[in-house]
Amino acid sequence: MKREHQAECGGCGAPERLLLHNVRHRASYRRLCTNCILKNHQGLFCPLCLEVFNESPPPHQRLICLKCPSISHLSCSPSYSSGSHSSFTCPPCSNPNFSFFNVTNKKPKSTPDHPTESDDEERVVDKEAAKALLAAAKIAAASMSKAAAVARVEAERKVKEATLAKKRAKEALERLAFLARKENDRLKPSLATIPKSKTASAADTKTNAEKASNNGLYPVSAANAPIPIPKLQRQHSANGPN
Repeated sequence: MKREHQAECGGCGAPERLLLHNVRHRASYRRLCTNCILKNHQGLFCPLCLEVFNESPPPHQRLICLKCPSISHLSCSPSYSSGSHSSFTCPPCSNPNFSFFNVTNKKPKSTPDHPTESDDEERVVDKEAAKALLAAAKIAAASMSKAAAVARVEAERKVKEATLAKKRAKEALERLAFLARKENDRLKPSLATIPKSKTASAADTKTNAEKASNNGLYPVSAANAPIPIPKLQRQHSANGPN
């Protein structure tokens, strides 16, 4: 379910829509009601006066719950005046049904200008509920700011890694191109002598074949051929002198 359409608390499942807080809780983004925000972030606020701590109170001015990490102001404890606060437990630990955020439903008052005829009730937020709502909103805002800072650092780290990987890839390509040029330069002399040797070998093979067919005699060219003798002269030569 998308967060913008979520109509219930991601913690207790209470039907709620308008008063849900965006918070990063347990390594995930969730929408929680005011009561779940406060119950899941003990130690960040005083559960008695609902003041959110900028810094934890000094040891001599605080009380730590015996059952959870909740920290309370010593002056807020009911047993502060009597001095018997060695067994202090915070309100949620003292009462399992305790809720920080209690909203009452009241029927709106009828006035002459705005008469009320329906039986619909309005949700009324009293002072204590408003303090709880404000405390939960501050905790949620701090949580999201911290999550945004972590996300920004992570994004910057990934950008640096991507830039370094791009640089290494470029250097690898340049190195590969250099090795390819070097290999081509090394093979050029060998490639230049291969056709010449093949041509000479082919010529020698042809010459040897011609020698073998002519019994070692070279053929006479047309320029060196004997001059033909006329027919009458050949006959006279054949009959001998008179």
